[in-house]
Amino acid sequence: MTAAGVTGLSLHPRVRCRPIEPTDLAALTDLLCVAFPDRSRAYWERGLARLTARSLPAGVPRFGYVLDHEGELVGVVLTIYSVVSDGTATHLRCNLSSWYVAPRFRIFGTVLDGQAMRDKSVTYLNVSPAPGTIAMHVARGFRRSTAGQMLVVPALGALRRGVHVRALVPGDDARLPEPLRSLVRDHAAFGCLCLLCDDATARHVVILQRLTLKLSRRHTWLPRLPALQMVYGPPADALPRWLGAIGRHLLLRGERPFLLLDVDERLPGAVGRHLDGWRPRYSRGPHPVPVGDLSYTEITVFGP
Repeated sequence: MTAAGVTGLSLHPRVRCRPIEPTDLAALTDLLCVAFPDRSRAYWERGLARLTARSLPAGVPRFGYVLDHEGELVGVVLTIYSVVSDGTATHLRCNLSSWYVAPRFRIFGTVLDGQAMRDKSVTYLNVSPAPGTIAMHVARGFRRSTAGQMLVVPALGALRRGVHVRALVPGDDARLPEPLRSLVRDHAAFGCLCLLCDDATARHVVILQRLTLKLSRRHTWLPRLPALQMVYGPPADALPRWLGAIGRHLLLRGERPFLLLDVDERLPGAVGRHLDGWRPRYSRGPHPVPVGDLSYTEITVFGP
């Protein structure tokens, strides 16, 4: 981390960009509640507590960056770092989350991004860009890594011979390599549902996060749809083979019947609705993010 990243970057005699410190958390929670009024205070307190407790690689900020105006927090971008293994090497990935700058300080907003994304060896991910900010992200080098979503009823998928699905809990993962054991332990602690899918030829970890979906932006009185978001699983071309068994496993245990998948196109054999362009994901950096990999992002660390 550069000296500017440690001590703060002066933008104006009374405004500076600096890393978030543990002593900022109460004021930071206040700012986030103002910035994102649809989220409860408990949501932010839980997420920041998880960021406080996480093990991190050396030299990265624990929470992210703030704009500080004479001791008042007027802007924020949260950073959620993880170490990703591709089987032969490891690299850093960072989910940039919860960007906000108070209106009268918007002129300083780009400095938050500059501080947060100055390391060119890191792959940066935005999983929830506001529609009005996408052009700005593209101008800064972000590219769409996932084109849309598909809402499926996995229990209606074909049941393949020899395919098995079972719940996977910490302590029941001895046969998994260490990166996957850590992935399961961490996401189980975040409240995710972890499954192991296997047959005679392959074994896959599946991680699901519970969430509710708005059925209509216009008709806010409509009830929300309880569903599960797949945040880690088999590659998209292999996923349809497992959906039927996953759906039946969930159904027999009284879990939510709908599954939301990140996809680039409609999955053959999956029963559901393709939502092209809905909730696209964007990334920037040297290591492409696999479609559907939402591990260690705000979706899991902060929860539903």
